[in-house]
Amino acid sequence: MLFHIKELQQKFIIHQRGVVLIIALFVMTLIAVMAVAMMARLQRDTYRTSLVIHATQAELYAQGSVAWAMQQLRDNKEKNRLDNAPIHLPVKQIYEYRIDSVIEDAQGYFNLNNLADSAVQQDFQRLLRAVVPQLNAQAGMDIARALTDWVTPGVHNSVYDRYYLSLKPAYRAAHRPMLSVSELRLVKGVTPALYNALLPYVTALPEKTAINVQSALPQVLMSLSPTLNLSVVQQIVSHRQVTPFTTLEKFTGLEVVKNHAIAADKVTVNSTYFLVVTTVMVESETYRLYTLLSRLVQNERLQVKMLWQSKH
Repeated sequence: MLFHIKELQQKFIIHQRGVVLIIALFVMTLIAVMAVAMMARLQRDTYRTSLVIHATQAELYAQGSVAWAMQQLRDNKEKNRLDNAPIHLPVKQIYEYRIDSVIEDAQGYFNLNNLADSAVQQDFQRLLRAVVPQLNAQAGMDIARALTDWVTPGVHNSVYDRYYLSLKPAYRAAHRPMLSVSELRLVKGVTPALYNALLPYVTALPEKTAINVQSALPQVLMSLSPTLNLSVVQQIVSHRQVTPFTTLEKFTGLEVVKNHAIAADKVTVNSTYFLVVTTVMVESETYRLYTLLSRLVQNERLQVKMLWQSKH
C-alpha cells in the first residue's frame, strides 16, 4: 500500500513538472510573439517617420525651386528677355535628394475656361480633331457644348443636369470656371481615354487667356484657325525655333500665317501664367509639386504671385 502511494506521488510530481514545462513554453512563445510584434511595429514607425522626414525636407527643397522660378520670371521681364519656355533649373543634388524643376508656359496650352465664350467651341473642336482624329464631328460638338455648360456661371441646361443626376454617384455641373483640369473627367462625353489624350494639351486658368504662339504645341496651334493644318503648323514651329516671335506682329506677318484669318485676341507672345513642376527624388520615393504663378504689372510694379499649389 505504501509503495502504491509513493508511486502515485511520483506520478503527480512528474505531471506537475510537465504542466510547469508547458506553461514555461507557452510563456516563452507569448514573449517571442510579443517581441516580433513590437519589432514589426517599431519597423513600421521608423519607416513612417522616415517618410514624414523625407516629405517635409522634399517640400522645403521644392519650395526653394519655386522661389527660383519666381525670380527667373521676374528677371526675364525686367531685362526684356524671352521666356523661351520650358525653362529648366539645373538639376541639383543635395545629400540624397535630387531636385529637378521646370517652368512651363501655361498659355502654351488650350485654356478650357475659355469655353465660357461659346464662340470658342469651334476652337476646341479643332483641338479634338488634332488630338483624337478618330472622334466623329458630332461627338466633338456635343463635348464642346457640355464643356461650355460646365464652365459658364448662371447657365443651367436641364439636359446636362438630368444626365449628371442620373449617374451613380450623382453630381451637378459646376457652372463656374474649372479649378483643375481633372474636372474634365466629370463632363458628359469625356471618356478616360479621351481625357488622357487631351491632358498634355489643356489647362484651366483663372480667366480667359490667349495662346502663346511662341510656346504652344502644334496641336494647340491648329485650334486657332480651320485652315491651319499640320504642315503649316510645322513650318511655324520650325521658324520660331530659329527666329523667335518677340512681337505679335512677327507672328501675324509670317508668310505662312497671313492667309489663315487668326483673330488677334486669340494669340500672344507674352504670357501671364506659368506652371512650375518640381520633382524631388530621395531613395525610392518621388515627390512632385505643381505651382501656378502669375506675372503681371500692377500700379507700375511688376508682381509675380503664387496662385495655387498641388502636391503629388
